[in-house]
Amino acid sequence: MNGWRFLIVLLLLGNLALLGFGVFTNNHAQKVMDSPGLRAEWVGVERPWSQPVDVTPDTTPLVPKIDLKQGQVQLDTAIENASKQVFDNPNGNQLCMLWGPLLQSESPRVQEALLNWGGVTDRLERQVPVGYVVYLPQNIVNSGVGIDQLSGKGIADMFYITTPGPLQGTISLGLFRDQERANAQKAELARRGVEGVQIRERLGPVRVFFELRGNAAQIETVRSLFELNRKGELKPCASQTSS
Repeated sequence: MNGWRFLIVLLLLGNLALLGFGVFTNNHAQKVMDSPGLRAEWVGVERPWSQPVDVTPDTTPLVPKIDLKQGQVQLDTAIENASKQVFDNPNGNQLCMLWGPLLQSESPRVQEALLNWGGVTDRLERQVPVGYVVYLPQNIVNSGVGIDQLSGKGIADMFYITTPGPLQGTISLGLFRDQERANAQKAELARRGVEGVQIRERLGPVRVFFELRGNAAQIETVRSLFELNRKGELKPCASQTSS
């Protein structure tokens, strides 16, 4: 009996020892987890800063630098070459012809003939000179020089101009078809002592002109059309003859 009691007591003591060791182990583990310095190590927190980084190279193309001075030189060279091509190419140079004067009734037929000639056509209307008038200006007439004074100098071909316009109030001293004869009349009047005489174009009714611009081949076409419709005259433009 005593042996059994001793064995039971020994087993109880062993269980108590195991129980005490388990409590001690749990308390120690709890303290370790509550420690600020070891908490991250215990729970295994991820550390992105400690991971290797995959660096992708920058493949963005570099923007080339712009050289303004070189760009200006290239632009000047391009303009010079373009200008040289224009002047060296005779087909690129336009010629200008003037067809007229035409009566209003004649212009539709000529305009129709020019519809498909290929160049540039401008229709103009202007008064054309039909002669020249030699006259004494209004300021001299107003100063007292009149028909009686001029008759005393042996002048017979004269009259007052009363038609509204730039010559109203002047004295006509002769009408001439060409400027050479008008100049001769002015010189004769000066020889007779009549000073201040002037010459002016006499403008007729409005006439129609066609200003035609094109290359050499197109101008030849215009000449052919003129031979089929000989109205007025076909001659180089005034700006072209003066150059």
